[in-house]
Amino acid sequence: MKSILTICIFVLLCNVKGFSQENLNAYKYVIVPNSYSFLNGADQYQVNSLTKFLFEKYGFTALFAEDDYPDDLTNNRCLGLFADVEKLSAFLKTKLQVHLKDCNNKIVYSSVVGESREKEYEKAYHFALRDAFNSFQTLNYNYQPNTTTTKLTDTTPSSPVSAEAQEEIERLQKEVEALKGSKLREEEALRKAEKQKQLKDVQPEVAQKVEKVIKADAKSNETVQTLFANPVENGYTITDASTKMLYHLVFSGKEDVYIVKGQDAIMYKMNTTWIIATANDSGVSMKTLNVKFN
Repeated sequence: MKSILTICIFVLLCNVKGFSQENLNAYKYVIVPNSYSFLNGADQYQVNSLTKFLFEKYGFTALFAEDDYPDDLTNNRCLGLFADVEKLSAFLKTKLQVHLKDCNNKIVYSSVVGESREKEYEKAYHFALRDAFNSFQTLNYNYQPNTTTTKLTDTTPSSPVSAEAQEEIERLQKEVEALKGSKLREEEALRKAEKQKQLKDVQPEVAQKVEKVIKADAKSNETVQTLFANPVENGYTITDASTKMLYHLVFSGKEDVYIVKGQDAIMYKMNTTWIIATANDSGVSMKTLNVKFN
């Protein structure tokens, strides 16, 4: 009696496995979302990237939800399965299970429950996910088109559940773009704040030095030579009365600030006075210039 029961269970498991295998082979793509419900952000701990990698390892063509879809998948979303990773409650363990859903949000296949006792989140999720994917190893997935998924092409646009799945994908895409934009804005704000802090610390000292230079040059009995600025591409050439070129200025991107080509120097305007600041071994030397712009 026991042996008969064992044989029945074995046959049943084989039939279930064969049924799952046949079902999976009918789908050409696996779409991996940008995040899962148990994570706090897109691809946190690289769990979503690892999911895509493991699907590809076992022969599936995997795409991220924000990727550009191939034409056949764009025209027929039912060619793809939608991956989801579920975190199961457990004590002192991390348990993950992988689900594959069709375009009608119906679970087509579920993996074994992967487990890990690692305490660190990233290691725990990675170990548990790899453990769950062991059940894909024996599936020998191989895409084989059939009439079921092909015929769904005509009904997909009018299917309310399929439209719901599409809305979910678009929502995830917008979330990723919003996260990217928010991160870029945050980084840019930090850079600007740091630059402003540096300028705030340096500007008073520079202004004092420039003011001293201007006053010193004003007290000097030397006649300040008149120079002439001639516009060239992306800047000016500064010449004396004999048209001898003294400086070649390149626009720095900031108004009234120029880089002196071929020299470790910059030329900038402070109030109505042009200053040339040159770096040397003893620091920075400054000199006022009388420049007329043509």
